[in-house]
Amino acid sequence: MKKNINKTNKKIVMSLAGMGLMLSLGACSNVGKNADAATVSANVSNKSQGAEVSAATVSIDNNSVSINGDGISSEGNVITVSKAGNYNFTGSLDEGQVIIDTDGDVNFTFNNFSISNSKDAPIVVKNGKLNIILAEGTDNKVSDMRAANTEDENSSGESSTKAYDAAIYGESDINLSGSGSLTVEGGYEDAIHSKSSLAVDSGNYTVTASHHGLNGKTSLTVRNGKFDVTTVEDAFHSKGDVTVENGEININAGDDAIHADNTLTVKDGKINVAASNEGLEGITVNIEGGDVTVNSSDDGINAAGDNEDGTQANYAINISGGNIKVLPGGDGIDSNGDLNITGGNIVIDGPSDGGNAPVDYDGTATITGGSILATGNSGMFEGFNGNNSTQSSIIYYLDNNAAQGSTIKLSDESGNEIFSSSDQTQSYNAVLYSSDKLESGKKYNISVGDSKESVTLNSGSNTVGNRQGGMGQPPQGGGNRNQHPNGNGRGQGGQPPQMNGNDREQGGMGQPPQIKGQGENDNNRPPMPPQGDGPQMNQPPSDNNQNSKNEGDSKKKKNKQKNNKNSDNNSGKET
Repeated sequence: MKKNINKTNKKIVMSLAGMGLMLSLGACSNVGKNADAATVSANVSNKSQGAEVSAATVSIDNNSVSINGDGISSEGNVITVSKAGNYNFTGSLDEGQVIIDTDGDVNFTFNNFSISNSKDAPIVVKNGKLNIILAEGTDNKVSDMRAANTEDENSSGESSTKAYDAAIYGESDINLSGSGSLTVEGGYEDAIHSKSSLAVDSGNYTVTASHHGLNGKTSLTVRNGKFDVTTVEDAFHSKGDVTVENGEININAGDDAIHADNTLTVKDGKINVAASNEGLEGITVNIEGGDVTVNSSDDGINAAGDNEDGTQANYAINISGGNIKVLPGGDGIDSNGDLNITGGNIVIDGPSDGGNAPVDYDGTATITGGSILATGNSGMFEGFNGNNSTQSSIIYYLDNNAAQGSTIKLSDESGNEIFSSSDQTQSYNAVLYSSDKLESGKKYNISVGDSKESVTLNSGSNTVGNRQGGMGQPPQGGGNRNQHPNGNGRGQGGQPPQMNGNDREQGGMGQPPQIKGQGENDNNRPPMPPQGDGPQMNQPPSDNNQNSKNEGDSKKKKNKQKNNKNSDNNSGKET
């Protein structure tokens, strides 16, 4: 599928009826280990001015604010930090707001602290860098209870310029750490949004949002932590780079699970995408390690987008390590440019329709290490075409679709098993396999169920069997995909299945599937994004509605940078 179709008037149109996320803010009792703010582990940096460092404790009892220390003041339920320093927060504040307006680092220790607001963002950083430390053994909560914003992202209306668009919103850097827990509810748009850099060092997070979950405009870095993120739009989003160094991440997203306008890098950790429109996306996607499972209604791993200046982007997907499993409704791995595999273990289970492929690329596909098993429909099936591939591969075309539970088996001519698999969940009639166990010049037996063929390997790509007809086929073994029957980068064959509630044609931005038991309304809370009842982990997306997408929808919204240029100067409206 071609990716660069502009949607200049993209709207967030969300069906939020009948929803609620059990947003009640139970009063948090003060614990007996109130940390002295002056001993917070985070260091205060005031190098430029040598500014005075303040320290204070903020205690809230029966919605009444009590402050012990300097650098911070309150008027009603609005707390204002005017000096860099260390501040300890405990208690529960309804219809409250904390404003940071100072130079230097401001360190908040959350010690069983909760804050909610139905009229404005609960935490706003106008100036200064905010570090949030979650005290050990504590549960904390920040709830933006405003109704979801349904205005056009490019709107320049008066209301757009005044709204801070996240529960935790910052004009500068935001960093989160600690060993406690934090729930963030982004009712208006995002849960956490920094218009500079957003980083998470550690902690336990439950995030819901009617737009993006964690959003760092310049960059977004996850160094560690545990995350459960449910969003209507992207779970993790940046107009710059996104880097996942480690951590345990569970995602249920209505759009991309992890999106970078520039480079997305996964170094390590565990990423489980239970539902998404597209899984991992960036102009460049690097996977260096970790365990990554992606369920997607469209492409699983996608190199797409536009440079902000409008110049031609150099697309690439580079996989050098990790264990990767993709269960796609569209393409499994899809690059507008090159695909380079030098390591890792890759399994692509689907798609089952002939209009998509487990592996799709517009440049070259090269494998020099690692292993890949890809199964899908033969209609658009591709292998590796790069002349620099040093590892042999086999494409096996079946005469008929394999029965569910059929065993794929590869053995040498002496009958010694090299590889087998029987846990494919989507229908297929083509198999791609490559690993460093394959040796050029040797004979191998490959079988699927009762079907069996033999092949003596040459270097590069080897084809066994005959591709089934239809779809207007590309050359066997890969190659450029520039010519297609309908001229738009895809044939007219079956379309990727739709996720429940994620119909991009009918509802605009699409909703994440429903989480059972969380559909009841709380009349005192604004409706929040639906929670996922999409495919379970390691299960394929439903294919009940394969014909519901038209060809113009096959590669929606790859130009998020362009969509948001007009909103750069609107406070709270920059994605």
